[in-house]
Parts: sequence; structure tokens; C-alpha cells
Amino acid sequence: MNTLIKLISLLVIVASAACSSDETAFTGSPGGSNGSPTDPAEGGEDPPVENPEPEVFVDKSLRPPAEFFELVEADMQMVHDTFAGRTKMRDGSTLTCEALTKMYIERIFMYNDNPQPNGGLPISAVLAINPQALEIAKGLDAQYAADGGVADRYLHCMPVLLKDNYDTVDHPSTSASYSMLGHQAGVDAPSVAGLRKAGAVILGKAHQDEFAYFTTGFSGRTVLVTNPYNTQESSAGSSSGSGAALASNFAIGGTGSDTCQSIRHPSSVSGLVGIRPSIGVISRKGIFPLSHIRDTGGPMTRSVRDSALMLTAMASIDPVDDPDTTLFKAEDRPDTYLRFLDRDTHGVKGKKIGVLRQLGTSTTPAGTGEQGALIEKAVTKMREMGAEVYEVFLPSFQNRGGGSTHYDTNRYFFEFVRDGGKSPRKCLSSAFFASNPDVLPNCGTTEGILETLRVGPRTAGLVAVSASGDPGGKPTQAQIDAIALERDYVTKVMNGELDALGDKEAMVLDAQGNAVKVKLDALVLSPGPTGGRTCDFGSTTQMGSIVVPVGFDSQAGTPRGMEIFVRRFDEGTGLGIAFDFEQATLHRRAPNIAASPLYANQTIGEFNSRAQMALMKAQFEAPEDLPVETYVQALRDLTGL
Repeated sequence: MNTLIKLISLLVIVASAACSSDETAFTGSPGGSNGSPTDPAEGGEDPPVENPEPEVFVDKSLRPPAEFFELVEADMQMVHDTFAGRTKMRDGSTLTCEALTKMYIERIFMYNDNPQPNGGLPISAVLAINPQALEIAKGLDAQYAADGGVADRYLHCMPVLLKDNYDTVDHPSTSASYSMLGHQAGVDAPSVAGLRKAGAVILGKAHQDEFAYFTTGFSGRTVLVTNPYNTQESSAGSSSGSGAALASNFAIGGTGSDTCQSIRHPSSVSGLVGIRPSIGVISRKGIFPLSHIRDTGGPMTRSVRDSALMLTAMASIDPVDDPDTTLFKAEDRPDTYLRFLDRDTHGVKGKKIGVLRQLGTSTTPAGTGEQGALIEKAVTKMREMGAEVYEVFLPSFQNRGGGSTHYDTNRYFFEFVRDGGKSPRKCLSSAFFASNPDVLPNCGTTEGILETLRVGPRTAGLVAVSASGDPGGKPTQAQIDAIALERDYVTKVMNGELDALGDKEAMVLDAQGNAVKVKLDALVLSPGPTGGRTCDFGSTTQMGSIVVPVGFDSQAGTPRGMEIFVRRFDEGTGLGIAFDFEQATLHRRAPNIAASPLYANQTIGEFNSRAQMALMKAQFEAPEDLPVETYVQALRDLTGL
């Protein structure tokens, strides 16, 4: 009986916390964007109700407040609980946004550049700290006092590190290239504006592979971002800095951009949750492009809940500069992705999940070696949690893309200047520039990226190949149609419509090995580094993926993740599965990293200056000597041609 009373008491506490939390203040009409369909009641439809009360959303993802605040592995709920006094500071002090922001800045000072005992190299995840971060935090403290809480700012005081290709009004974006120094936007990227509106603190910029061309964490401005779990291992890329920084607890949230695997792979090897949303969920405006037919931005965090909050903030409709966002209609967009973090309603139990066993010519897309074994254990766990598991074979899948890097880059500069941005750069290359209505009227000799001679040697060949492409070369209708056909192929298989595939082949097997036709909720596969090239699956189809940790690779000493793949614009289903699995397994662990008192007492200006100037001498040093053929092939791989 005592056990029952304790259980009931705990449920009352959780329900009370959920109803009283400012983060749950979402209301709306049944159906539509709230994700609650209005089915007729049994025995006939209910009579119409005039001015029905708005549905009050109760956040089922909240947990009982922690006793004490801990910076390492802190998340938005812990921060808000501590602001409100539900969680205490160990020293009895009051947590403010300014104090929290200082804590993260000081942690970056202490850990970012210190050679780590686990591999001998520094992590080097953070490129620059926003000089305005503390002023932003002070402003949020004033709003908190005025509103008596976080109000509708569900990201109130979330310190966020942005990948260096996101435009912001308060700090330059250089895409980790010395050729882009002085590139200052006049407006935030829409995704960044959404984060600010929700209350986030733009803490600074994270390193990345230069212009996002590679997946190793290398650029002239970084030399190398390393994996904080073992600094001899790769942090993956191109969103390497965001992955390594969040794993190291340098911020609560981060952003990445993904053309092929650049959110998914860094999240996998950093023990993070990363979302590559369907193209059209988040506007790509203000994110320096690689190939917009495959590019998308997305959140990276240490928990599914925080990623769901960030995705809610970053998503928007942008009809002028990213018309693809209009394909995800306002009435179909959830008011908050937290709605799907209800384990009873949207969790693993009853879900039909397909394990991807063949993707084109690859027969190991679910991973090999220890990562493959970890994903198999994860699948077994989901089966134990009540999922129906199937094996899926897609032999007719083909990698698709469009070679529009030159056009996309020059279009980016057009929008950048139009919106008040100031930059010494105006195009990819003045030598190959051709004016058209979608780009600037001219680009001088010194205004092209290639002509600066300040692009890293590892990247220069790719920039040259991109610049030699057609500057007016938008993706052709044939390329767009080919992508739509691949998406249709995968969607039909997930819908169980195997008879409608025409000349394409596919097979779905049940647990007994029988071929079946079943409507699948999601597919699972390896986001890398094993299992062959799997990143094209989401990039080609433009469909959504959520990466969630599945454990640790004992040989590499780094985490590994599993990719949960869903239909276009169905990120909610993937989040529900990911959240339930995350809570059932709790694989996330912080790395064991060491601080250095040598860096403790610096200023933001000193940190930024040292990060910029210390590596100038290395800008012409490549980590390896790659022939130009390798550059060309890498470009083909990135663009899907």
C-alpha cells in the first residue's frame, strides 16, 4: 500500500509540474496544427459548439524536478526549474540567465583549447563567442522579472552555438574560411530569428569543415575539431564543431546543416540527438549553401526534448526565399513538436518499424562491426518495448542530386546584400561570374571567394570545380523529378503499396521471413560511420531523420547512434519513437575531459582573437596531399551527381 501511495504522489507531482510550467503554455483548436484529429463520436457527430475552449496542451515529456542544478548535462527543463526555484543551486545562490551564460563561456575558456589526456589533442569546437551574449542574457533576465517567468519563451535562456554558416546580426559568419572574414549579415537567418524569438541566447559560432565540403572537422581556421570522447578520433562533419561542443557541454543547443550526413554523423559519434528535417520544414535562407536541393538546417542537442523545442522554433514558412517551405502548409504544422513526446500515445509500442537491410547496392545500411551490433541491440529493445519489426530491402534506390552549387552560392550573396549584409565577397568566383536576374549585377576581381587565395588548400580544388560550373545552373526539372520519383518509391514501400512500384523492386519481410505488405511508421539505419554510404537516403528523398544514441563503440571509445527515418514532414512520428527509446535506454554519457587553469581568466575578446590569429600560419597547411581527382570525386559525392 505504501508503494501505491508513493506512486500516486509522484504522478500528482509530475502532473502539477506539467500544468504549472511556462513551457506548456501552448493552446489551440482541436485538429490541424495541434495534431489532434476530430473524429466523430460513436453514435453520430456531436452538435456544433460555438466558440469552443482552446485545447490546453499538457507536456508529457516533463520529469520531476532535480534536487540540485548541474551544468554538465543540463537541459532546458533543469534550467527553467532552477530559475523558478523548483531545483536548487548547490551553493544556495539564485540562477539567472546572465549567470548561466557566464558558466558556459567560462567552460569554453577552460576546456576548448586544452589538450585532452584521452588523445593528446584539444577539442577546438568553438570558433568564436558572441560579444553580445551577456547583454542578451541580461535582457532575458529583465523579461523574466517583468513576466514573472518564461512566458511564451519556451527556449528562454537556452545558450545556442550556431554552425559558422548561419547568418546572424550580431556576429560574422565565415563558413570556417579565412576568405570570408568580415562577412557580416544585416538580418538573422529565419531559423536563427526563430530561436531568438523563443528566447535563446546566441552564444557564438562553432567550427565546421570549410564551406561544409568535407566530413572530418578540418578547415584553415580550425586545423582540426576532435572528438571529446577520444581526441584521436574524428568528430565527423561538416557540423563537427556543434557536435563536439554539445558533447563537451559548451552549450545546451546547437545547429548544423546537412547536405549528405553533416548533422547525422556528428550527432552519432558525439552521443547527441540530431534532426535532419524534411526539406521545407526549416527555411534555408541565411545558411551558406552547398547544394540546396539537398541542404537543410537542423538542431543538435543532448536530448530529444530539447531538439523538439529547437525544431519548433527554427521551423517557418518562407515563400520568397525558400518556396519549398510552402509545401508544408501552416495548417499541417504542429504548434509544438513537444506534442509527440507522449510515450503512451506516440511511443514505440505498436509502431511498425522497418530495419533497412538493402539500400541500392549496399547490403549493410543498418551498420557493420560494433555499430551494427549496437543498432541490432536497439532494434531488439524496441521489439521488447512493443514494436513490430520488419526487414526492408530497397534495391532500386538511386542517389540523386543537382549540381547547383555555383548558382546557389551566388543566389545566397544576392539575398545577403539585398538584406543589408556587408561582405568583401560577392560571388564564388569573379573569373566564372555571369550576371543574371537571380544574382548580383557584377562581381569584381577581388570579390570572388576563389580569387582571395585564402581558401584552405584542401578545399581550394572543390571551390574551383564548383566555380567552373554553370553560374545560372539551377537544378533542372529532370533532376527535381528524379528526386520526387525516389521519394515516391520509398514512400510507397513504407505505405505497403508494393504493387504500385512499377519496374522498381522492393521487399518487406516479417519476423518469420515472409514477404508482407504493411504500412511502416519508420525505418532505422546507420547514420555512419559503418554500413556504407547511407547519408544519401535522406538527402535524395528530402525526407526526415532523427539520430538518437544507441551506446558506445568500445574500440573507438566514442558513442554511436541510430537514424530513425520517417515520411516527408512526419518528424513528429520519429520524435515520438526517439523519445520513448531514449527514455527507456538513457545511453547518453558525458565525455571525461580535463580543464586547464591557464585559460581561465581570459576575456571573450582575447578568446576570439587567439582563435582567429593563432591558426593563420596554418591556413596553407593541408592535413594530407590529395590529388585533384579526389577533390572532383568528393564534389560529385556531395552534390549527388
